[in-house]
This record gives sequence, C-alpha cells and structure tokens, in this order.
Amino acid sequence: MAVRRAPVLTAAVLALVALFGALGAAPARAGSLSVMPVRVDVAAGRRFCSLTLGNSSDQPVTVQIRSYAWSRDENGADILDPDAGFVVNPAIAAIAPGATRLVRCSLPADPSADPAERQWRLIVDQLPDPAFDVPGTVQTLLRISIPVFRAGEKAAPHLTASLFGKALRLANSGTAHVKVLAVTLKGAGGDAVTAERAFYLLARGAQVVPVERLPTGGVLAVHVRAEEGEFDIALDPAK
Repeated sequence: MAVRRAPVLTAAVLALVALFGALGAAPARAGSLSVMPVRVDVAAGRRFCSLTLGNSSDQPVTVQIRSYAWSRDENGADILDPDAGFVVNPAIAAIAPGATRLVRCSLPADPSADPAERQWRLIVDQLPDPAFDVPGTVQTLLRISIPVFRAGEKAAPHLTASLFGKALRLANSGTAHVKVLAVTLKGAGGDAVTAERAFYLLARGAQVVPVERLPTGGVLAVHVRAEEGEFDIALDPAK
C-alpha cells in the first residue's frame, strides 16, 4: 500500500469554509476530520490551551499531533522548529466514528521580560489505517496546521514598507502579528494597484510581496488591509 500525504491545509484556508465562524470559533473540516478552533490565542502570561478533534466518518481515525516553534522567512515560507517546551497530550489520539477528542496543550514558560508575542504551530496528521493496508491501494492522509499565538503585554504591530523594483517589502517591527488580506500601492496621480494576498506578518518579521505593476506616477504610500484593521504606511526610500 502506498501512502500519499495531502497538501497542508492551514487553519486560515480551512476557516474560509466556515463563513459564519467568529474569531476562529467555528470548526475547520477536512473530509471527515474536524478541528476546533482553527486558531489558538493564549493570553499574556498564560500557558494552557486545547483543541477538539472530531471524526464524522463511520470509520475510526487516528491522528498524531506535534508542536513546533513557528517563524517565517521573507519569501513567506513557514519555518517550523521542534519545541520540547510545548507539550501536547495526547500526542497520538484514536477518534471513534462520530466522536470527538480533547487535546490539551501546555506552552513553554516565558520568564523573559520580552513584550513580543510568540507563535507556534500544531500539526495534526492523519495516520494510515492498517485495515486498508492492501497492496496496490493508496491512502490519502490529511494534514492540518493550526497557528498558536501567545500575546505579549501591551503588544501592538508597527508596519513599514519599502519598494525594490517590483517587490514590496513589508516589515513589522512591532510586538504583535497582523493577518494581511490585501496590499494597495497608492500612486501620485491617483492610480492604485492592489495585490489580494493573505499571509501572516509576524511580530518582528518581514515579507516580500511581488507587484505585477506599479501605479502611474510612482508610489507615494502603501495601504494594508488586515484582519486587525486598516494601515496606511508611508513608503520608506529604497536602500
């Protein structure tokens, strides 16, 4: 039997299915497997969180849950590093047909005075079912990625932007992330170019956004539409 791992289904993508979910409260569904919430937010100074996994199929499902410290490079690729301080219980869970399973999480202690938000990801992998271990068959297994944020004291984003040719670099020197939904370049002649692109701009992180064309008359300012609000940013001169 061959095993094929389906492309990673991030909580952000799955959340689009739950159009009436508020603040990530609705479950994310991928086939018969559901996860609630689709994003975990932990208050400053707190350590504990939980997920509820559901199995709507008529067959048992076994999943593995792993925890990682999470960062992103400037090209938007996720960087996951194992974090022994982030404990998940149980790490492997069998979910009966039509049942749910509670998974408890304990974040690392944070003794530092750093006010910045910290972030992790929980990766939920469906494990192969031995009952379908038949030569010549393929099992497609699901993987769901859940972002976990722990707020810093009085954390807030601070966005800056600089343009290098047709590449816009957005930087967040603040202490809280924003979930960018769209970026608009505003031109001197009233022209504007919008890139509809959703991504997390993490605290103290940056991302380069390719731009297909520049507005007529040059770029004067950048407008960022995010889940957290609207941001108007003066364009820093290119270095």
